[in-house]
Amino acid sequence: MNNKIPTGTLALTLLAVVAYIMLTEITLVFGPVVMPFAIYLLLKIKKQSTVNYWILFFSFLIPAMLFLSPLASASFIILYIVSSLLAYTLEQKVSQEMTLFYTTFALGLSTMAAVVIMQMLGFLRPLSDLYSSFRNWYETQLETVSSLTTDAMDADMILQSLDLYFQNMPAFVMIGSFFLALYIVLMVRILPQDNTKMWTYRTFDKWMMPRMLLYLYLLLFFIMLFSGGWEESTVTLISNISLILEWALFIHGLAFIYYFMLRKSMNKVLAAVVLIPFALLRPITVLIGLFEMIFRIRLIMELRRK
Repeated sequence: MNNKIPTGTLALTLLAVVAYIMLTEITLVFGPVVMPFAIYLLLKIKKQSTVNYWILFFSFLIPAMLFLSPLASASFIILYIVSSLLAYTLEQKVSQEMTLFYTTFALGLSTMAAVVIMQMLGFLRPLSDLYSSFRNWYETQLETVSSLTTDAMDADMILQSLDLYFQNMPAFVMIGSFFLALYIVLMVRILPQDNTKMWTYRTFDKWMMPRMLLYLYLLLFFIMLFSGGWEESTVTLISNISLILEWALFIHGLAFIYYFMLRKSMNKVLAAVVLIPFALLRPITVLIGLFEMIFRIRLIMELRRK
């Protein structure tokens, strides 16, 4: 292992990390855009010298905690959590699909943990209070709009939908983390590497979710049918887990549709274009993924080919 880090690499890493922290403080949208580049450079340093990798961590963390906002410190810690995880998956030769899901949970859980810690320390108002204020303001806006229009507006249904989105916020954080993890992994993969072997790659048509997810999804579905008298926190937890599983079935359905089209000798570019409407019509794709898992259509097609 070479302990000497090139000056150019170190300077670019410092610039990328500072840009990531500053952009995250400005808006949560711009920070993740440069996140893969910072992770890519951190991985290069980690490969050359683990000691210098952690020296850089504490050199940034201490000033960030003393002089910057809690959001900056939290975003920097999340950056290192993801970088360390990706470095571990490369060392252990983990497949790209598993790396993607490990990174998803690392991003989602660390983000939620950061929010909870900032609430506990008083740096952030409880999300329930923020949502309550927003809900009251939005209800006032709905009443104003309904009084100006002649068409009937079901304000209660709109507010109930809003409540449901807030209750399922942890699931939406995990779903958003998946897309961010996908962006990070793909960007790190295509950036120039110094003889570093990347994750084992499998084409999207070969993706298959574990069948255990089907059993868990069906179990939670039947539990929800008899959850009328349960506590709201329990129902919310089950609802969040079900939503995450539903998105796993959605990805499984997309992969199967792509697999089916390729087995029918469709051009890959055309098959990718056909996937677009299925990606937009998520409920239909979820059902396709559900039926494929139940009846094992892919396995039947493979056996027929033999």
